[in-house]
Amino acid sequence: MGGENSQSILNQKEELEKEIYKLKNDNAKEIKTLKAEIQALERKNAELQKEASKYQSALGAAIDLQLSDNDENNSVNLKNDILMLQDSLEDYVTNCKGDIELDIPKIQTLLKKYGSQTVVAKDQKPLIKAVLQRHVMEQILNYAHSYIENPKSHQGMLYGIETKLHLSTKLLLDVARDFANRRVGDDDTTKLLHIKLRQQLFGALGNRGFNDMINNEKKIKRHEFIIHFKGVLNEEIGRYRKINDPHQKNEVEEMAAEIIRKVVKLFFFRFQVQEPVARHHWCKYGSKIDDFMEGVWEDDEINDLIVDVCYFPLIAQQFASNDKSKCQIFTPAKVITKHR
Repeated sequence: MGGENSQSILNQKEELEKEIYKLKNDNAKEIKTLKAEIQALERKNAELQKEASKYQSALGAAIDLQLSDNDENNSVNLKNDILMLQDSLEDYVTNCKGDIELDIPKIQTLLKKYGSQTVVAKDQKPLIKAVLQRHVMEQILNYAHSYIENPKSHQGMLYGIETKLHLSTKLLLDVARDFANRRVGDDDTTKLLHIKLRQQLFGALGNRGFNDMINNEKKIKRHEFIIHFKGVLNEEIGRYRKINDPHQKNEVEEMAAEIIRKVVKLFFFRFQVQEPVARHHWCKYGSKIDDFMEGVWEDDEINDLIVDVCYFPLIAQQFASNDKSKCQIFTPAKVITKHR
């Protein structure tokens, strides 16, 4: 009897040991499976985080309106390029001395055109140079406005790409604004879409607009707009100051091409990249001297001076605002003054 009980206990023990062994194996397999599932989930989580990071980065880029330090349109680079243009304009009109003839009656007419009541004399070189610079600027702005705002005149032509892109950009910006205003939602990406598009598209125009062209034969040639209006501008300014030295004349007239290109890129394209958009403002004859102007005067005589001729406009953001504290100045207006 005792032997049977002992054998029964041994059998039970063996069964339990087998059960334990089986459970250990099953648990090991289950643990291994669970670990594999955990690793798979961790990999999936890492992928999702990476994707989310890319999305956040893209979203950040989409709503970030600041221009990077490497962007040629950031405020520092833009200001430097405006100042370089001012220097080029001064070189182009020349110092109006030496072997250069001035047509004073015509220059007098120019002064009146831009509001000045001063009677000009041949020895008033700063005033003469100033009004000629103003005329150069006004002429180029008129050339460009007429050209860019009439894209149909250049339709299908290699030299008409800028006008086509400019028109398409304006249409796209209008659609982007309407889309943001007339569709329910509150996301920044859509809200700021028209600004980002403006910055990107006008940035491209500012980078390459009116550069030399590549024709179908892969040959490089100067842009037709630049060729045509270089000649027109040189002829126009030659009506007021005649350069008698052939070498100097050729040197100066060659400058016209790059000056035209710089003016158009800055005033029609690169100012549009800024947020808010940068604009130019001419100071009128008779205006009081203020902090938005640059010229030659002593501090104690400012109250007795007024603007005679503004020969380079103020470049600024939000200048038209009543709150001038919000105004961001790139370069002040350059003026010639006179006593009241």
